[in-house]
Amino acid sequence: MRLSILTCTLTATAAGAQELNVPPPPTPTAQAPAPSLPQAPTIVARTDLVNMVFSVEGKHGGFVPGLRREDFRVLEDGQPRPIQFFSAENKLPITLGLLLDTSPSQMNVLGMEQQISDNFFRQVITPKDLAFVVGFDVNVSLLQDLTSSKQLLSAAVDQAHIGGGAAIGIGNPGPFPAPSHAGATHLWDAIYLACHDELAHQVGRKAIVVVTDGGEQGSSYTHADALRAALDSNTVVFVIFAYDRGFGGYGGFGPGPGPGQLRRIAEATGGRSFNAGRNIDKAFTELQQELRSQYSLGFRPAPLAGGGEEQPGVFHAVKIELKGDNVPKDAKVHTRSGFYTH
Repeated sequence: MRLSILTCTLTATAAGAQELNVPPPPTPTAQAPAPSLPQAPTIVARTDLVNMVFSVEGKHGGFVPGLRREDFRVLEDGQPRPIQFFSAENKLPITLGLLLDTSPSQMNVLGMEQQISDNFFRQVITPKDLAFVVGFDVNVSLLQDLTSSKQLLSAAVDQAHIGGGAAIGIGNPGPFPAPSHAGATHLWDAIYLACHDELAHQVGRKAIVVVTDGGEQGSSYTHADALRAALDSNTVVFVIFAYDRGFGGYGGFGPGPGPGQLRRIAEATGGRSFNAGRNIDKAFTELQQELRSQYSLGFRPAPLAGGGEEQPGVFHAVKIELKGDNVPKDAKVHTRSGFYTH
């Protein structure tokens, strides 16, 4: 069941920064159990054109750039479909969100994350791209709204601090609902709000990078809500697991279900997770290489027998296959597994 936010109040912190606090989404009297993560990754798409963003990984790791339209074949429910458009995604703009875990378990690694994130933005974001920054702990705060300014993004990252998202000197640039309940790491809330509020109305290539130890406590939304928001907004989720073993590894309270569920969300959206530990620089370097090695193709679904319109919510399996001599042997495609009619 989709949750909704009814009201929002704005309060000013002592430092002059603004932080949004909203009441929790309404809880129905008889709520059905949250749906489990789908076994096959899916994408919600319009039936007039289906867009698939994907990457190709070589046998020994690393991503394969330079492939052409004729190197791929698309199957919808096992039947070949003509490719309507094809592009190497490093030539297309990207809308990118950085979600920083600012809960107490990140105290000893946040500084390192900030320094590497600054460098990541400087190397990845171009004038045609947009990015935003979110900090999440007991609250979810939009530190910087969508911008192509590397200076603004850097300032937002640098002023994030443990235990609170709204950093000194950075006013919230716009409404960004942030449910606040018990618990110190509202991971699912952060993913849901980033995808639903920031990315759902954007077009083109979209991704979020979640830097966290995977701990989750107190979110109003569930992991299923977070996944559905990512799928509905066509957002690829990348996860960098960064943690301080001195704090207890994952959030100081054991791994719990959070890390495993987060990995599955990344896989279900066509992304992946990086188990960085404290070697965060390497993880960001690999992520940067993947973003520069993505492809996009589009195809039109097969028409219904006898014409007519298909009902919404019908799943169609999609497979992207490699073909031809230009493709390295044993390379594999990372993508979603299909689409729902919309």
